[in-house]
Amino acid sequence: MTYTFLYNNLSIEGYTISNKGSAIIKPPINNRIMKKLLVFVVFAGWAVLGSGQVQSSNMPESKNVVKFLPANLFFQSISFEYERMINAKNSLTLGIGLPNKKSLIGKYGIDAGSDLKTAALGTMHVRAAYRHYTHNQMLPQGFYIEPNLKYQHITGNASITGVDDLTDQSFSGNLEMKLNAVNLGFQLGYQFLIAKRVSLDLYFAGLEAGFLSGNVTSTSNIPSDAINIKSENEDAIADMPSFIGNKLTVTQSGNNVNVKAKSIPYPWFRGGISFGFAF
Repeated sequence: MTYTFLYNNLSIEGYTISNKGSAIIKPPINNRIMKKLLVFVVFAGWAVLGSGQVQSSNMPESKNVVKFLPANLFFQSISFEYERMINAKNSLTLGIGLPNKKSLIGKYGIDAGSDLKTAALGTMHVRAAYRHYTHNQMLPQGFYIEPNLKYQHITGNASITGVDDLTDQSFSGNLEMKLNAVNLGFQLGYQFLIAKRVSLDLYFAGLEAGFLSGNVTSTSNIPSDAINIKSENEDAIADMPSFIGNKLTVTQSGNNVNVKAKSIPYPWFRGGISFGFAF
């Protein structure tokens, strides 16, 4: 800052005065330095603040979501998922389903008055997925595309008791099932984030394809029944499409009849809803 004025014989302490007639007054050197430092601090502060805002905008505010999938209760599984944002538009998901083995009697069309006296089914699974959000909101919300890989282990058992219509002879038997499946899938969905804390994930148009392997073993208390059970299974397999029937084999050992499946290809559709908490 400078000041110019006319003077005759003027002496001002701490200022520089030019020749007679006019003067240019400059602040002392220490004042000028302080003002320059103040300007520098102001600009440096804005730069640091702007840099912090850019860095914080590159990462989502809520990077983790823990979810519960109620739709999987239908498949006798209690399922949870954990989603972790790895950057502003992509995340990784790990899901696990714990077997909820309960009776099927009275469900899925199984009549309580039938020969099937007990029946239970449970499903365990592990699922890994990569999710890409199409928005740029820095949060785990919006429309997404998600490829995934899943492993399933299905177990079941049942007991049968009844009377043969032809011979009036009572019979009883047990059924044991152990199946494994590996699926590769792809799904579309939309995840809502309410108040940045409560997630509502609607997943639809999910298509999966996989291979199923395992064993289903029947045990009868009457040796002759095992022969009939084996024959009935073979007849049923003969009516199946060749890409399924060729993957099934039936064997008998005493009262036990085993149907073995090896790498049966199958399609699957996936859709549902999940509720979660983001943090």
